[in-house]
Formats: sequence, structure tokens, C-alpha cells
Amino acid sequence: MSVNSTAPAAHPAGIPEFPRHVVTAVLVAHDGARWLPKALAGLLAQDRPVQDVIAADTGSADDSARLLAESLGDQRVLHLARRTTFGAAVEEAARTAAPLTAEQLPYLTRRSGWDPVSRSWNDDAYDEPDQPHGEPVQWLWLLHDDCEPDPGALAGLLRVADTSPSAAVIGPKLRSWYDRRQLLEVGVSIARSGRRWTALERREQDQGQHDQVRPVLSVSSAGMLIRRDVWEELGGFDRRLPLMRDDVDFCWRAQAAGHTVLVAPDAVLWHAEAASRERRPVDCAGRSAVNPHRVDKAGAVYTLLANTRGPLLPYVALRIVLGTLLRTLAYLVGKVPGQAVDEIVGLLGVLLRPGRLLGARHQRGRGVVPPSELRPLFPPPGATVRATVDQVVSNIAGRADASSAAAGRHGGAVESGPGDDDGGEFLEIEQFARLKRIARKPGPVLFAVLLVVSLAACRSLLGGGSLAGGTLLPADPGASDLWHSYAGSWHALGTGGTQSAPPYLAVLGLFSTVLFGSTGLTLTLLLVASVPLAGFTAYFASRPLVESRLLRAWASVAYAFLPATTGALATGRLGTAVLAILLPLMARAAVASAGLQLGGAALDRGARPSWRATWALALMLTFTTAFTPITWPIAMVLAAATIAWRLATGRGALLVPHLLRFAALIVTPIVLLAPWSLTLLSHPGRLLHEVGLPYGTKGASGVDLLLLSPGGPKASGGLLLVGLVLAALAALLRDTRRTAITAAWAVAATGLLFAGIENGKAWAGPATLVYGLALLAAAAVGAEGANERIAASGFGWRQPVAGLIALAAAAAPLLAAFTWVAHGADGPLDRRDPQQVPAFVAEESTSGDQARTLVLSGTEGHVAYALVRGAGVRIGDAELAAQAPQDAALDTLVANLVAGSGADQGSRLAGYAVRYVLAQKGAPRALGRVMDSTPGLSRVSQADGSALWRVDTTVSRITITAKGAKPVAVPSGRVEAHSKLPSGPQGRILRLADSASEDWQATLDGAPLAPTTVDGWAQGFQLPASGGRLDVTFKEPVTHIGWLGAQAFLLLVMIVLALPGRRREVDDDLPEAEGDVVADIPGQSGGEGRRARRLQAAAEAEAVANGTQDDGGQDAPDGDPGHRQQPDPYEPVGALYEQAEAGYDPAEAGYDPYAVQAPDAAQTTDPYYAPYPDQQWEQPPYPAGQGGGYEQQGGYGDQYGYVPQQPGYDPYAQQGRQQPQDGTVSGYGDQAPYPDQGGYADPAAYGDAGPYYAEGDQRRDGSDHQ
Repeated sequence: MSVNSTAPAAHPAGIPEFPRHVVTAVLVAHDGARWLPKALAGLLAQDRPVQDVIAADTGSADDSARLLAESLGDQRVLHLARRTTFGAAVEEAARTAAPLTAEQLPYLTRRSGWDPVSRSWNDDAYDEPDQPHGEPVQWLWLLHDDCEPDPGALAGLLRVADTSPSAAVIGPKLRSWYDRRQLLEVGVSIARSGRRWTALERREQDQGQHDQVRPVLSVSSAGMLIRRDVWEELGGFDRRLPLMRDDVDFCWRAQAAGHTVLVAPDAVLWHAEAASRERRPVDCAGRSAVNPHRVDKAGAVYTLLANTRGPLLPYVALRIVLGTLLRTLAYLVGKVPGQAVDEIVGLLGVLLRPGRLLGARHQRGRGVVPPSELRPLFPPPGATVRATVDQVVSNIAGRADASSAAAGRHGGAVESGPGDDDGGEFLEIEQFARLKRIARKPGPVLFAVLLVVSLAACRSLLGGGSLAGGTLLPADPGASDLWHSYAGSWHALGTGGTQSAPPYLAVLGLFSTVLFGSTGLTLTLLLVASVPLAGFTAYFASRPLVESRLLRAWASVAYAFLPATTGALATGRLGTAVLAILLPLMARAAVASAGLQLGGAALDRGARPSWRATWALALMLTFTTAFTPITWPIAMVLAAATIAWRLATGRGALLVPHLLRFAALIVTPIVLLAPWSLTLLSHPGRLLHEVGLPYGTKGASGVDLLLLSPGGPKASGGLLLVGLVLAALAALLRDTRRTAITAAWAVAATGLLFAGIENGKAWAGPATLVYGLALLAAAAVGAEGANERIAASGFGWRQPVAGLIALAAAAAPLLAAFTWVAHGADGPLDRRDPQQVPAFVAEESTSGDQARTLVLSGTEGHVAYALVRGAGVRIGDAELAAQAPQDAALDTLVANLVAGSGADQGSRLAGYAVRYVLAQKGAPRALGRVMDSTPGLSRVSQADGSALWRVDTTVSRITITAKGAKPVAVPSGRVEAHSKLPSGPQGRILRLADSASEDWQATLDGAPLAPTTVDGWAQGFQLPASGGRLDVTFKEPVTHIGWLGAQAFLLLVMIVLALPGRRREVDDDLPEAEGDVVADIPGQSGGEGRRARRLQAAAEAEAVANGTQDDGGQDAPDGDPGHRQQPDPYEPVGALYEQAEAGYDPAEAGYDPYAVQAPDAAQTTDPYYAPYPDQQWEQPPYPAGQGGGYEQQGGYGDQYGYVPQQPGYDPYAQQGRQQPQDGTVSGYGDQAPYPDQGGYADPAAYGDAGPYYAEGDQRRDGSDHQ
């Protein structure tokens, strides 16, 4: 029986469900032989079969055309060119398969009055309407070759069509081909940025949470059911959209034309998304295969710009351009430059062809539906931004549990909520489940606990004022000040200079910018939160080292409360605090960079250390070197030791990879921190000092260093930490994991060595941190599994000793935390007024005179001074002052001033623009008497132990001097000056109280002034007698500006290299835990990412557990029933199901196109050759004439007999299937049986030209039909 035939009207059993709906299935194939068997099986197994079907093969290079022909017949397969687009293929197929009429489907008309059973006329039939089921509705059902419809898919679509007559387009619910419960789409929309919006979370599982029939903007073309009249009215898919977004564009046009688009969630299709997920090439979008991302981008831009109504068009266009730029940058950072190029090329490919857009907009017109009615069908404002943030957070936090992610944001299945009787029990279970989830991720809980403890200890450091004291200077109020201090080549400190700014100012400026420009908040977080952040990073970094969460938590807490960490907070040592946070992460990256996690077998297979870990380590080493330069030589020593160890263990093949990584670690900090880093190399002693003021701390004893205490306020450990050292020593007794324990002790010895070098010359805290972290790592590794090892041995001295060590080690961090909280975290560091001079002095210094203050301090016999501007010194000034050249003239001036020479020092102080002299609290009392007796100074005030004197002469940063005349003050700014000068005598000099430099420039009415040096150090310019507009500037050197740009670029490159690559979203439809599926997916290589490494590791572990190895793809030894050779993922499906030699018997009317050849002797025992449990497509699709199928029947031309025809496609064949119970044929009674009508195979049945084309015809593109 053919698709165009049905049972007589006298037999309602032959009438299909929803009879008024006539469906023509259009299946488009392109290199889809891998999926076609299931796709065809799903089509042929529909509970409500289609009335007609036609397939179009677009030049497939695999067995797709053969599979279609064998399943549907040659006459039902169109052979189109390879570059034919999906829309063109559907249009050609729809034009070829004309709508079926009542003559072809007799059940659509009134039944005949003649009853062949009683051979009499039934007059009641003439009382029935001409169309008993109503006006027929013609539909097109679009199918991809990589989508498998559920048996009830078409019935579900037609059910919605029958209950919603206004529906013009209906789409199914799409699930993943590989993860059968994962949702792909339940309707689709498009954001104003072009993003394809499904409102689903990543890997969201189908639990019925979206099972509501509702209007949507669009549905996928896979399984789309379209009313044929609407298809013809709209002209089908836009030919300018070759593959992607054609469905969104079509449905958007349908909506604008007043039609309704619905989604039918009861209709389910499984979709492989082969093109968009790069599992086969896209050949229809250009002369060669094109990246699907580029095609999708171009389609999104075209769809938006062609369909958006006029008022919104400028906004949408601007958003598309800006969004493209942001996504391009994100793709570059995510290390997928190919997609970044696709973004730009896809956008320009549309914008540079305005004629196409104008033509498309003119063709669409204004539409009959106002845009306001369609607005609810688009994503709500901010939805895409929230989705992007959620995705980034999810990528950082890791995959969620399957139980929590099963239903996505929508909770669970609609029927999974508690009833009235079990509500309390349900809530109790939910509470316990939440506690279990928290227990499984104790990292955030650990951070929260440490944060509470830190806030309690730092109670006096919270409040108003600025953090200062110890080594920490007050910070500038805004991030812009930090950026200006770092980027400027002239530093207004003392008499000024061009020394290199410390690079940690840029790091602080970056964090301050992120924190809304607040430098105070940045310092508070880095210092007050250094303890909880150090513990959190230690817990995170220890995950690959130790499996026990309890041990990891203990080691993290112990590391957070090391004396170096708490001592750095008390003394304001910003460098050590930053090092404490980053050091665990650096240790984890160092292990990966050195390849210590790789076993011997992996190295023998060619595995090499991670370059990404190397760049991450280099980046973190650069940051820590900017704060604590001692970390750079420590890293160099450890890297050199790693290379020597590799050579000593016979791993000479790793010499070159390690040397390259060693070079990256050496060069990266030096280059990124230049030119400041070059001063460290020229003055190696500066490597021992961290950022900030020198703070005199008594050196720690050798015992203190052994017990992890670097000395200083709040940095005492002593006997409290004996347990940690003993636990690390006990780890040496473990006979397993020797490499990890030995490496940890090697690092500990290196840290202790550098701590001894630092001790006495500087604070040994940074090196002590390295020493302490290594000891804790050794102790944690040694303690893992200690219970089992001790229990396995007989009772002796080991058990009590181990118990005492464990008790001491466990008590150490608890006692340290208790002591720290009890005594408080403050020390020299506290909250104070950032001004170091009286308020009125600071206010005067900002006037046009830019006066300065000479600050004196010291003890008997030793006086220190500082020439400050404004409110006093700020963070970064200590490093600038240390690099400044010695000013002998100023040293002599201060020496004569404090010595009380009796000479008038006022004029000399005015030469340095000093208006006030401040003796700080603690200065020698004799200093006050000397100042009081110095001519030219007048005491102004004395309060809180400090004294202030004023210079009794004209003071200004810029003055005009001439012989025999008093200096004339010129208003100026902190660096530049722009003022009006009066005329004067010849020989005048414009004098600046700043050090001379060739980059100073001055002009008078635009004419450059000749520079000169005044008093041997000050910058001056020769003035003419005439007056005019004066402009004094400091020209930033071109090399300085260029190097800043190069630094920013290199930093961006380093960040990109260090960040993990963007997760491959084309794998999002694969099962999380079924790694073996990847091998069966076309186009999916193993890859080198985290997912690929995890799957490879799991496969290796399984192979080891089964006693097998990867031997190059050879078969396992005989007798291993669990092993089978994996098929080639690129082998066509037809190769496994070749037609058997005896698959066709002329005596039979049917033909089995998927007959499997009988297995040979070797295959009978191999489980791989066993048939799949449910291969519906292997069954004969056309049962007519096969075995107990249908007898040869007549046609509709004669009510008494039918002309025999060839077998064809019969969607209703089940009605006449022979029943095995009684051997009779049911469904037709005594009526003459229906023939197997070869409507698809016999061209004569359709007239002279056949239903599609006569032999020899050609299509529009010139290709033949056969």
C-alpha cells in the first residue's frame, strides 16, 4: 500500500488520526550517514504516519544518498548540488512534492454508497458532507538527517495543530542525541545582541518543567511543522541565510504577518546538531567549508537587521557592533582566536552588503502585527547578561552536582513538589541535602570562618582613617593618583626626579579601579583579609596533593596563622601579605609546570609539563616580585634544582622543556617589571627588601626560624609550632609518595636558607612563608593514610608518638588563632590621620606657591630629614626616595641647620621652596633650641611633642631672579606652570625648585626659552626682558610612553596565556560521565583540554584495572570478553551494515536494504557484532509483499479489482498485518485485499511526467534528479 492510498471509507480503521491534516515530510541530508539510520527509523515508526515523504541529498560524500534510496526509493530522493542551502533544498522538495488531493487520499471525501460486502447501495452515505473531516490542511514537516523523532512526535504536533487552528508553525521539544534527557530547545528566540536564546541552563535535564504549549518567537527547523500555504505565502526560508538562523527569520516573518508560532512539548526529537557542533563541515555558505560560528554570526546579524522595525534599528545595530567587539575580546582572552575572527568576519560580511539588507527589509515591509505585541517573545532586558555571568561563575566554581543541575533554574519536575502530608519531611530532607552540599564544598565555609576570626582580631583596624604604620605609608585617596604616580616619568618627591616608579603601584591601582577607585578599601582587603584569603587559596591549591578534606582544612588553617602571616598584618608589610595569598597557588602551578604530577608512564608516552601552568606561575611570580623581590631568586633556585633532579633521575629528554620553562620564569618578571627590575639587578641587596618603609625589626634566632617565626610584633610562634615541624619530619618515614615528600622538604630547605640570608638584613617573613608552606605540605602528605599504616603494625612506641605529634600539630593552629584574636592584630599598623603635617600647612602647600615642608626626626647624634609636599609622604614614596640620587647640597643645608651655625638659613631654605620646618615627636630637645636661635626661622606652634617653624622670606616653587633684585614668585601647579609674566630687566632667570632635567620645557608666548642649571642642581630658563604667556611643562619621553604601552600589551598576553582556555561548548550535549561516547562522535578529537585529559585518564585507569594497555589499537588477547576494538569514528554507517550477498531474492516482492551478512566464525564470539537491542530501522520499512505481509491488491480505479503494482512506502501497513495468533488478515473482512501500490517506485502512477520530474529533466542549478 502506498502513502497515497488508504482504506475505504466504509472502514474507519483505515482513517489516520487527525485525518484533515495532510503532512508531507521533507528530509534533508548532507553527509549524515552516521545519523540517518535512526532518523529514518523514527520517521517510519511514527504512530501517526505522514501521507507523503521526500528526501533531498545535497551532494553527500558518504552513504547518505544510498541510505535514503534504500529506505524511500530512488524516486523519492532528490540529488542536489553540494553547496545547496537547507532552505533551497526544502523549497525544491516542497515544489517537487505537490500537495496531495482527495483523489490520492479518498478518506478525505464522502464514502461511496456501494457496499462491496452486501453488494448493495447504502443511501445513508449520500447524507454525509462532501468533506467529512473538514477542509484539508496541508503541512510540511521539516526533518534534518541528524534528528530522530519520537514515535509520537508527529501526533503531538498535529494535536496542537488540531486544537489551535490559528497555528501556522509548530515546533517540537528538542533533546540531545547523545544525552537523551538533556534539553536543547523548547522554542527559541533571539536577543538584541544576536545571541540565540533558549532560556535553558547549560545541560538542563528534561523533567517536564517546560511542558506547556505556548507561543514562542521561533522553533528550530529540525522537526518544524509548517502550514504549506504559509510557507508559500512567505516564500520559504530566506535564501540569503544558507543554514543557521533561517528558522528564526522565517518564524519572525510569520509572526509579523499575523500567524502564530507554537511549541508542542509533547512532541520530542533528539537532535545531534551536527553542523553547529562542528561534527560535519558546512559547505553551503561559501566556496569551501566554513566555520559554523561564522555562519551563525552572519545569520544573527542579518536576521536582526532585516526584521527589526525602524525605531529600534539604530539601537540594535549599535548593540550588535559593541557586543561583537566585546565577544571578540572575550574570545581572544579565552584563547579561541578562530571564533574571534569569525565574529568580525561574520559582522562585516553583512554590514558591507547593505543592498541585501535594504532588499530584505523592503521585502518584509511593515508587517501587520505591531512590535509591542511581539516584545514578550524576546528575552527580557538583562537576561543575556545574567546568563553570561552565571556561565562565568559556573566555569569558575566548577560543574554543579547532577542532582542540583538536573532541572536547571526551574527547580525540578512539575510533579516533584511535596504534598500536604509530607511537606515537613520534604523540608527536613531539603535542609539535610543543603548541609550535605555545603559539607561537600567546605572551601567557602573555611573562608567564612577564617574571615570571622580575622575580623575579630582586626577589630581595632576597622573604622575611619587610613591604614598606616610599620612599613606601610598612607595611600592616596583615589586610584587615579596611583596610576599617575606609576605612569608619570617625573615624580614630585623632594626636589623631584625621574627614577622608576615601583610596579606594585600599578597592581594596587588596578585593584583600586575595580573597587570603585578606593585605595583604602584595597589596602584593607589585602591586609585584613590576607589571613582568610591565604587559608582559602591553600585549601584550593592542596586539592591535587591530598584527598582528605580534613587534612586539607587543617593545613590551610595552619598556613593562615603562620607567624609570618600574622606578623605581616601587624607591621603593615603589604608585600608579605600578598605573597601569603598567592604562594599556595604558585606552588600548585609550579608542580604542574615541573611535571611532578606526571608519572613515569605518562612521561614515557610523551606527556610534557603544562605551558599554561608555566605562564600562570610566571604571572604570579611577576606580581609577587613587585611586592617582595626575594621570591624571584627563590624561584630561580628551585627551578634550577628541578632541572638538576630531572637529569639525575635519567630524564634527559625533559631537559629542553624544562630549560624553556626556566627561561620563561627568569625573563617574564624582569621584562614586565622593567625598568624597575633592572635596578634590582644592579643593586642585588634590594632583593632582600619588600615594599614600604624600612622597619627596624630585631633579627630572629636560629631556633625561631626553625620554628617558623621570623621575629617582630605578632610573629611569635616558638613552641606552639613544634608539632608542625615534627609532623613534617615524621612524613620522611613514609615509604610511599617519596617524590612529593622529598620535593616538599627540598623547598623547605631552600626557604630556610633564604630566611637565614634575610635575617638581620631585612625581615625574614617572605622566606619563612615558603619554608612553612613546604613543611605543611610534607606533613599533610605524610599524615594521609597514617591511621591505616599505624594500625597495620604491632602496638609499640609508634602509636603513642604518632598520637602526641598529631595532637601537637592539630593544636598548633588553634592555639595560634586563639592567641591572635585575644591580643588583637594591630601593632605598629593602625588607623590614623594620613596627614603628617598640620592641616593648615597641608592646605598652604596646595596654593600657587607649592611650598614644601622640611620634616626632621631622629635621636641624639642622628638626625633624619624628609622634604615633603602637601600632606606628607604617600605609598610608593619610600621606594622612590631610595632610588633618588644623593643631594649633597641639601644634605649640607640640613647639617648646618641642625648644627646651629648661626648663619641665616632662610634664603637657602627658600631656594628649595621650604616654607615650614617640622620637628616630629621624638626628635632631640636640643634641636628645638637650635631652630629657635636660627636667623630667618620663626616658631609657629608646638603640640603633641612636635614643633613647627616658618621661614621668614618669600617662598615659591617657581621664582624670577635677577641680580640685585628680590625673587618674584610665579604661580604654578605640582609640576606644570601656566601664568602671565611681566616685563623686566635683561638677564632674568626663571628658577624652578626642582632638579634639572633635559625634559623640562618652557615657552614665552610660544617661543622656547633656553634652559640652564641654577645653583648646580635646580632647573632654570633664561628670560627675555619682555613679558608674556609662560608655559612650563615636563615632556614625557617617547620611550617611556612606548614602554608603558608595551607593558600593558605584554601583561594582557600573559593573562591570556595563563588563563584556562574557553570550554568547548560544542561538547555540551555529551553526557557528563559517559566519556566513551566521544569516540563515536564524528569530528570529535580527543583534544588536550581538561575534559579530554580527564576522559583519557579514566580510560587508562579502566584499562589498568582490566589488565589491558593501549597497544596501538591492536586487539586484546583472546579470552578477554570485555574488550572489543572500537570502530573508526569516521567509518560510514553503511560499512557496518553492508547489503548481504543474498539480501535480495527475486521471488520476494520486498527487499531488505539493511540485511546484515551472516557473521563468520570469528565474529560469532565477539560481542561487538551482536545486534543493537532496538534497531527499528533494520526492520523492513515496507512490509507489503514480504512473508506474512500484504497480498497483492488492486488499485482504486476499479471497485472490484485492482491492478497489481510494485511495492511502495505504506505508513498504514499495520492495519493489514497478518496476526501470528490465527494466521488471518485483520482489518478488511471479506473485502478484496488492497494491493501494495508502488506509488513511490512506479512513475507511471503519476502521469506522463511522474510526480516529480521526467527522466532527463534538470533543476534550476543544473543538477540531475537521478
